[in-house]
Amino acid sequence: MRQRVRPQPRKRPAAGADREPPPLSFAPREARDRAMLEASRAVIGLFLREGTSDFTVKELAAHAGLSERTFYRYFPRKEDAIRPAVDAALARIVSDMRAAPRDRPLSEAMVEAQRRSFVEGNAMNWENLLPVVNETEALRAVWLRILTDAEVSLSHVVAERLGISPDSQRARLAGAVLATAGRLSIEQPFSSGRKRDAGVVLAECLELLGPTLFEEPVSPPRRSRQARGK
Repeated sequence: MRQRVRPQPRKRPAAGADREPPPLSFAPREARDRAMLEASRAVIGLFLREGTSDFTVKELAAHAGLSERTFYRYFPRKEDAIRPAVDAALARIVSDMRAAPRDRPLSEAMVEAQRRSFVEGNAMNWENLLPVVNETEALRAVWLRILTDAEVSLSHVVAERLGISPDSQRARLAGAVLATAGRLSIEQPFSSGRKRDAGVVLAECLELLGPTLFEEPVSPPRRSRQARGK
């Protein structure tokens, strides 16, 4: 007779063993931002080298040393890949403006900050990047969104200088004007057919605006009691 094999009772799993393991914790936000910045610079470097943005996400991810899944986690659309590097370049200009001496006119501080950004080690090659940015409507839209966000940062710089709220009409107008002047100074020298110094163009734009918008309002002198009584 064949010996009958009795089924072994199934062991009850230990408490909690039937649950899925907790997801791996993500890297700190700072490390993620650094990785996104490095990937963004790699993508822009590819665009500059080839003179076009006509690449698939798979090609961009491979060039940046990322998987496609990680690329999409960093950048919802491939056009968003330019944003961290461009944001960093503009943020440095804003930071230098904020650090300028208070007695220095804000327009001069912006011109100097922009000029410095053109010669730094990680300087953005605007001359070759702008034609690529204008290659598609999607890339152009990202560029304009970046500039819109820059308006907010610049309005805070103006507000700190003037001691007013960054949400005030004057601060918001000044931020928008500075951002527009900065955009024109970057785009104009390379789109008009003759290369000009971007700092000179920016200084010309700001000079046309005059100093009133960026200077602290001067309070009228108080009249003495005797003068009021006359």
